[in-house]
Amino acid sequence: MIRKCFTVNPNRTKEEIKDYEKCLKSGIYKGCEFFYPYNKDDEYRKMYKDALKEYLQYECEFVCHLPYGKYNNLATFQNIEEVMQRFYDAIDFASNLPTIKLTLHPGELDGTLSKKDAIELACSNIKKICKYASRYNMIVMLENLIGDYELMKTPEDYFEMKSMIDEPNLKFIFDVAHYHTSHKKDINLFVSKVSEDLMHLHISDNDGLRDMHAKIGAGNIDFKSYFNKLNEIGYNGLYSSEILFNTSDDLISNAID
Repeated sequence: MIRKCFTVNPNRTKEEIKDYEKCLKSGIYKGCEFFYPYNKDDEYRKMYKDALKEYLQYECEFVCHLPYGKYNNLATFQNIEEVMQRFYDAIDFASNLPTIKLTLHPGELDGTLSKKDAIELACSNIKKICKYASRYNMIVMLENLIGDYELMKTPEDYFEMKSMIDEPNLKFIFDVAHYHTSHKKDINLFVSKVSEDLMHLHISDNDGLRDMHAKIGAGNIDFKSYFNKLNEIGYNGLYSSEILFNTSDDLISNAID
């Protein structure tokens, strides 16, 4: 059975994080995907961590989304020592919560390397991250991305990087909205190809032109067919709702079966 999960980004207040407990208390949601607040001070980080720990009184599986974006790029030598330390710090932070799964963006082209060299460097750095995560028995999940400058958008991209990284704790997270935006092809074929490595899902809707983070039904993704395929392959993990929201009522009203 697929279980629902919500995200708590590191710009939320203590009061907002407390409000989201209603999602777990209701029994509708069974997981929380949090982010390492690397750009916040120690006081905020402690508040964020302690507030999340309150979720443990309910049934709640934690997933940590590792740092991402151009300032956390694994496919360049620019500031790479600082970036790698940030990933290690994020994994250490996640170890303070009962976290097994780590979401990771593979990196992007910044114009300093060829695509081949960028992929090789990203794989080398991801291998180091996998090894570091293995200290805590954590799984690193590569997420499919969107833009022409971003790495890993297809199953073939994933399996190429997986073979280069060659670590047993490397798996896959599928963002259906990313794939719909970048390809608009058969989503179910993608799912079939990565089914054995599929550990987590990101869910939101869009019109196929941009990543809107819209509620289900606001775009044109065929979720009925998609969920039927997930049931067919026997997926029973979390799907993390990435719709734009403010309150727990927003999350509860937009939960889908």
